[in-house]
Amino acid sequence: MEDLPEALVTEIHKRITRTSDLNSLSLVSKQLYKIEGNQRGAIRVGSGLCTATEALTSLCPRFTNLQKLEIDYSGWILEHGNQLDNKGLFVFSSHCSSLIDLTLSFCSYIDDSGLGCSVHCKKLVSLRLNSAPKITSYGHLSVAVGCTSLSALHLIDCEKIDNVEWLEYLGRDGSLEELVVKNCKGINHHDFLKFGSGWMKLQKFEFERKRGI
Repeated sequence: MEDLPEALVTEIHKRITRTSDLNSLSLVSKQLYKIEGNQRGAIRVGSGLCTATEALTSLCPRFTNLQKLEIDYSGWILEHGNQLDNKGLFVFSSHCSSLIDLTLSFCSYIDDSGLGCSVHCKKLVSLRLNSAPKITSYGHLSVAVGCTSLSALHLIDCEKIDNVEWLEYLGRDGSLEELVVKNCKGINHHDFLKFGSGWMKLQKFEFERKRGI
């Protein structure tokens, strides 16, 4: 296959959709390894991801066109090893300039400074946080100010988010089209009054109070 023109090999690669098949294909040759990395638009990582900064720094340049990144530690226990931390997220955000969609689920080692790294992703359109115990309103404010292309924001089980200055800022900016807030005990329905003129552009809105409140 190495004798085939790269354009033809790339076209063949685009027709393969299963991640397991793509991973296997990348092991066949150096040419396919490079093409697979350049064409990969989304990856999902979690328990088992090597969190050494040096390893991540060498990994990220392989995915030059990465647009969607999901980091999911659901079901994680200490025996699985360390989670990705602020430094690791900084490596991803600083090397993957094409990133438009970021999801962090059950990431216990990432706080406001780590989330603030996402401002390096100037094209970021969608941010989803699910059970982020260390992230507060200050981290969200830095995202609201720094990620000027943000149009979708999901906050689920984010216990430390209370001050809604970030919501007021996004309302003034008027770029948000999708807002989902569930089980965040520091946010109540009155807070959404601060979203102001942002409601005029919003196309999807979901809000659920934490059970028992």
